[in-house]
Amino acid sequence: METQRKIVQALLNQQPMQKNIRVRKQSKSSNYITTEDCHQDYVVLDFETTGMRAGADKIISVLAIRYENHIEQERFESLVNPQRHIPLEVTQRTGLSNEEITASPIMEDVIQPLISYIGELPIVIHDSSFEMGFLESLHDFSLIHLPKYTVVDTTKLARQVASQLTDVEKMKKLAFLLGTKQESMSGITDCRATANIYQYCCKVNDELNNC
Repeated sequence: METQRKIVQALLNQQPMQKNIRVRKQSKSSNYITTEDCHQDYVVLDFETTGMRAGADKIISVLAIRYENHIEQERFESLVNPQRHIPLEVTQRTGLSNEEITASPIMEDVIQPLISYIGELPIVIHDSSFEMGFLESLHDFSLIHLPKYTVVDTTKLARQVASQLTDVEKMKKLAFLLGTKQESMSGITDCRATANIYQYCCKVNDELNNC
């Protein structure tokens, strides 16, 4: 059991392959709140970017998937013109090239449809400081007004669940889901991996609360 717990902790302490520690952290002035609550309806969000520094780097791809009663519904997808060069390492990782992005809309034209798509639903993100940092940087450097979102961070939720688990098979399943997330390299697999972690943690939480 302790071996599996250490595996889960190690996976939670690692950054996803497309990210590193140079991200904007949530502050008291952030226009969103984070929770570990479970919701039936929500939106899973994922960005690809030119780099890791919110504000200095730019979004080049947006993918959001709405879930109703934990069932996947329609997706919101858009490539985004960052109006700057995309580094080779980003192209190698994402498959998105400067030529492919040139004709895409800029983020200022994508954000309002995205806000409308999300509506009042909570946003589910694995390591929320990355995507929310980039969202908030739009608010900082433009006239875009963002709603005050409720954000569920599956990293924190998984950590909370892992601390309570005593069943080795359930811990193995959590480790497997976190490992799948760690290895995901595309927006769609990333979002679905996040949703799988969220749904499993909510299920385990419900079981623990009803014991």
